[in-house]
Amino acid sequence: MFGYVIPNQGELKVRELEEYRAWYCGLCQRLQKDHGILGRISLNYDMTFLALLLSSLYDPDKAVSESNCLAHPLHRRRKYDTVYVGYAAAMNILLTYYKCVDDWKDDRNLLRGGYGLGLKRAGRKVSDEYPDKAETVRSCLEELSEAEEACETNLDRVSGIFGRICGEIFAVEKDVWREDLYHLGFYLGKFIYLLDAWDDLEDDEKEGSYNPLLLNLPDQKALRSKQQTQKVRDILTQMISRACYHFECLPLVDDVEIMRNILYSGVWTKFDRHTDRTNQEKWSEKG
Repeated sequence: MFGYVIPNQGELKVRELEEYRAWYCGLCQRLQKDHGILGRISLNYDMTFLALLLSSLYDPDKAVSESNCLAHPLHRRRKYDTVYVGYAAAMNILLTYYKCVDDWKDDRNLLRGGYGLGLKRAGRKVSDEYPDKAETVRSCLEELSEAEEACETNLDRVSGIFGRICGEIFAVEKDVWREDLYHLGFYLGKFIYLLDAWDDLEDDEKEGSYNPLLLNLPDQKALRSKQQTQKVRDILTQMISRACYHFECLPLVDDVEIMRNILYSGVWTKFDRHTDRTNQEKWSEKG
């Protein structure tokens, strides 16, 4: 995933921010424990949200610890660990490993290829432990590569492929909550894919790289115009609204306000920051 499922830290209470950091640091520690330093490097906010969500929903036993680490050598940080933190760590490895393999096949990206090679053992270990999840990730990334190579113009189809990956990862148990978890992940995945395309708009246009939004925006000569920005915001709003609907169907209590902060505000942080920066640049040019 791409690191868009983040909290709006300015809107969190001090206690809530400390609570969120305990889950983030707990996932970091679990990646190190289960998959080594290379696994730890793959840490991202998106899987922190998954660990938080599943731990709140299923209320498993939670281990609490405090320790220093390389990132925070002078301050002891509280860390949470549950069976679902371990699951989120495994899915983090699975996504990172297969994405590196896919990038190497598509672009012969040496950096990604080398990192994927380093994660090979961990990736195969997780694939053996979660064969259904691994097959979904592998096959969907392959389908996504084919769609991008064919310059697929249908936003719903191309984003939906990544949505299926996230849906499968979110639906961890075969129970009454599976459908809502799947659709929460599915629409959140579509949102992430399209937001990443919006972030890469200028770079993809300059390099001639595939970007589904470039093929759908009304004016190719005025990237990030007010009209284009509003169109993309409307599309993203549809996706995140559906994700939030299924989120609210889940009987969540612990840390629910932190998760609402992420889904209703935090996921828009980078979109709004990019839009504000573009507007400032336009005003500077006029000045």
